[in-house]
Amino acid sequence: MDAPETAGRLRAPTSGGDDELLADPPAGPPPGGIDAYRAGFPLRIVLVALIGLALVGTVWLVKRSIEVEDAEREAPMMPSYSVSADVDDVERPQQLVWTDGIARLGLSRTKPGVQEIVLPDRRIRLARGHDVAQIKVEVRDGVTVGVAVLVGEVVQLPSASPRSPPDPPATAP
Repeated sequence: MDAPETAGRLRAPTSGGDDELLADPPAGPPPGGIDAYRAGFPLRIVLVALIGLALVGTVWLVKRSIEVEDAEREAPMMPSYSVSADVDDVERPQQLVWTDGIARLGLSRTKPGVQEIVLPDRRIRLARGHDVAQIKVEVRDGVTVGVAVLVGEVVQLPSASPRSPPDPPATAP
């Protein structure tokens, strides 16, 4: 047998251990689980951060949707009016005059709603940006005793005409 002929041919090893498969085995222990765990650390940090952000975002969205639903539920409802066909909307007064007693009154920008409430010593209108409002008023002897805003916002203006003294009480003969 020639040495050059046998040197060109490679044979599979038939005996020996795994270290005979490599011509120069690497130094140190073989790579194992702890090295893979260390190598995957940055990826795990990114995944945990993404999951955390997703949880925070989901909680925020759920909270926001609950707040929106509550606001819609508590928002004042636009009143619906029905006016008979023989009434002309243009000629209808947009003011409500209240002179005595306790009342819960409403204001609305949509026609044929009331757009101004006239009390003996002041006028009440809707505030800018509000379409509806409800107020509770108490008027005694031509003087407004109390005004409480129940829904919406209103603006109180001085009376358009000077206040006249209240009528004297009726007397019997």
